[in-house]
Amino acid sequence: MAEGTDGLEGIQEKIKEFENSKTDLIEKIKHLNRRIRYKKFEQKALEPYLEQTKDVQIMPLRKQRNMVEFRIATQAYTPRMERELLKEVKKLDDQLNSVRDIERARRKKRYVDQDIEFGEKDIVQIENSLKVIRDKLRTLYDDAKAARMAAKRSSTATMSNDDDMVSLGDLAMIERKSD
Repeated sequence: MAEGTDGLEGIQEKIKEFENSKTDLIEKIKHLNRRIRYKKFEQKALEPYLEQTKDVQIMPLRKQRNMVEFRIATQAYTPRMERELLKEVKKLDDQLNSVRDIERARRKKRYVDQDIEFGEKDIVQIENSLKVIRDKLRTLYDDAKAARMAAKRSSTATMSNDDDMVSLGDLAMIERKSD
């Protein structure tokens, strides 16, 4: 009987460990769901602004600015020519500064989309590991039930064996009563 309870205690410890890890994984999923929900709200907040500014082209301005800087470095032979090219660079910088918010919003949307995608992938991985833990728990619960039943059977078997047997003291009492 002591052996059965040791096995049952070991199973109970394993069950406790798996239950704790299952609880931790569920908490991680809750956290990820909250984060994804926040990111989706953020995404919805960015959409109208990005929809209004979808026609704004930023890369051509950057390319043009780089080309003018290159021209300054290679073709500006006179100070007057260099000043004119610097004025052009300044105008392009002002245009780039005006579209900087658009660029940030686009970048932010890209990062938000990435965060949502990674969060959903993490949830899928955690759900798979939760499924494995639940399967292990199911088998451990079955093992614990079987161990309890075996312990109960063995204890009832020893009790019934004790009832069939009569001790010597009881025999002496029975003989005295019959005398």
